[in-house]
Amino acid sequence: MGRWLALRSFGLALGLMFASGAFLSCSHCAVVGEASTRETVLCGVPSMGRIVGGTDAQSGQWPWQVNLNFDGHHVCGGTLITPQWLVTAAHCFPPVNPIDRYEVTLGAFQLKNPTPDIVVKQVVQVIKHPEFTDDEGSKGDIALVKLKESVPYTRTIRPVCVPASSVSFPKGMKCTVTGWGNVLTSTSLPSPMTLQQLEVPIIGMDTCKCLYNRNPDPEDPHVLHDDMLCAGFAEGKKDACQGDSGGPLSCRVGNAWVLAGVVSWGDACGAPNRPGVYIRTSAYSDWIKENIPEVELSEVKPNVEPVSEEGMCSNTTTSRPGLYDGIQPSPGWNRPIVPSKFPPENGAPSACMASLPLLLLVLLQSLYYLL
Repeated sequence: MGRWLALRSFGLALGLMFASGAFLSCSHCAVVGEASTRETVLCGVPSMGRIVGGTDAQSGQWPWQVNLNFDGHHVCGGTLITPQWLVTAAHCFPPVNPIDRYEVTLGAFQLKNPTPDIVVKQVVQVIKHPEFTDDEGSKGDIALVKLKESVPYTRTIRPVCVPASSVSFPKGMKCTVTGWGNVLTSTSLPSPMTLQQLEVPIIGMDTCKCLYNRNPDPEDPHVLHDDMLCAGFAEGKKDACQGDSGGPLSCRVGNAWVLAGVVSWGDACGAPNRPGVYIRTSAYSDWIKENIPEVELSEVKPNVEPVSEEGMCSNTTTSRPGLYDGIQPSPGWNRPIVPSKFPPENGAPSACMASLPLLLLVLLQSLYYLL
């Protein structure tokens, strides 16, 4: 399939305006800070004012984004959902990697320029979904990670909201994927490795399957399961890539951000007709709740009308140019000849018959000069 994902070329980020009013009930709240300056923290709400985006994110803009390290090296992203638990991709934990060699960095912004407020915790437990098979593109590519100790919520460390199983995100809704992954298929994010953000629209599953059926590789088939969702662009160029696997696809609903998906897989980075594929979080909400009883599920309804995807994957268009594309017809021709318009079986005899008068003329002229 070419990749377990990361971020590629990045477009404009969202402008964020967070109101002071509560979006969710206080079952979604936590308390941060000293007793004299305690602050109520809502899931999915950064402690920031207005942000106008660019390629780089701002410190504290995505406080639920975490960095998963193995032997001190960045391998995946993840998303904080409680003080001691985070969500990531199951494929970030291959069987050959011992769990005790993983650690999680929280509150990070520039990986090569750490600030005093980052927190590093060891991993003590990983729960992979039982349907995950360790194969690329597997169903159930989601894992729950328990930290050795709980972390206090701060300006740069806060949880995202986890959607209930009934929550769906309509086609065309713009969400944001974040991470520290490659900016090209084989090009790492340059130092100081600033957290990247990319706004992408949700793509309907039927359209996504249609796109992945364009120019398929028989030796590398793509299977889109019912626990997945797609987001990105049919034309490619902006996508996820190696290194951002497990990171969040965050969608803003009201005043808070909800974890719509977990970065899972794709085909190359930013290739045409190959949008990013994510594990749909709401498909595993009940499983998350079973394993982490303290997590609160958010019953939200995005106030966004679905966007028509007509023409995004039309059967009359192809991603590769046709054999005669761009040929201009000569005067008197209605259109250029295309292979399917060649005369069938009687084409060759017709051409021979049309050339007989010319051949006879040449013979007569030759006889004239001989006589």
